[in-house]
Amino acid sequence: MCSLGLLGSGCTTTYSPASAALSPVSPAGDPAALQHEPLDLSLAQVSPEPITVGSNIALRLYTFFHRKGYGSFRVDYPGSTGEPVIGHFLLPPGEGRHPLVIVFPILEGSHVVSEGLAKALVNRGYAVARIERRALPLETSSDPTLVAEALRGAVLDARRLLDWAASHPQVDSGRIAAAGVSLGSIQALLLTAVDPRIRGGFYVLTGGSLAEILYDSTEVPVRVFRDRLIEKLDMVDRESFVATIRPLAVDVEPLGYAGMLDRDKLLMASGRFDRVIHPARAEQLWKALGQPTWIRIPSGHYQFFPYFWWVTNRGADHLDRLFSAEE
Repeated sequence: MCSLGLLGSGCTTTYSPASAALSPVSPAGDPAALQHEPLDLSLAQVSPEPITVGSNIALRLYTFFHRKGYGSFRVDYPGSTGEPVIGHFLLPPGEGRHPLVIVFPILEGSHVVSEGLAKALVNRGYAVARIERRALPLETSSDPTLVAEALRGAVLDARRLLDWAASHPQVDSGRIAAAGVSLGSIQALLLTAVDPRIRGGFYVLTGGSLAEILYDSTEVPVRVFRDRLIEKLDMVDRESFVATIRPLAVDVEPLGYAGMLDRDKLLMASGRFDRVIHPARAEQLWKALGQPTWIRIPSGHYQFFPYFWWVTNRGADHLDRLFSAEE
């Protein structure tokens, strides 16, 4: 959701006992809802760009100390609705075809987290395609489908970016994974479930049951959005909010797609004291996925930064094992 507080944000959290309750099992997702119209590759415009795009000091320091001569490119292309979308592509040095990771942004705030994740992965030898999200007016919208449609649009746009990236002559189209942080992890999980080109991935600060995540989250824009919906739709309590939002989010509910995934190809990481995506939501997703490897960090959501690079490297280790086992 926000940029972990880590790479530069000042958010606070509170605990709601109601958020610990587990929700019922969600209905199965429909992969057809996330099918995309393939990208006409001639419409993608690719241009070199600086190796650090964001202005965050942590990104610049990481680049200074860890850069290994990779190439950096901007990819402009029409998204699923025809509107322009911005992607970024990092290519490791050296000849040959590299494995690829599709990286998603957090729900709100800057793209510093996804860029940091991309930098760490390219330094591990992975080509990385990351997508910039479109504007998401959480603090002004009263549309109850807003978040679900944003998640769906991001997955469709990412599939079009993947069309381009998988065609790159230095990308191994048989070794592709997905990754993301916070709400970006949910998008990455959805992509893994519905796109057969994705072999697996890792998902950081993740969870299931979107309706409950939206109600319980302590992130300020999400709370503003939630409170506006409660007032507009005259919801009397948490249960009525969840009952209203759940059917609107069924096409992008990760619990509904969990049964389509192979647990051995997945890695989860979450904070034990997370109050943006509550640990109960992470546990619920973990069980639905068949109990894959799960790293639990002694931190909250915004306090995750000290572990960020370490967890990203564990994610890269997981992908190394995944792809070596499939060779």
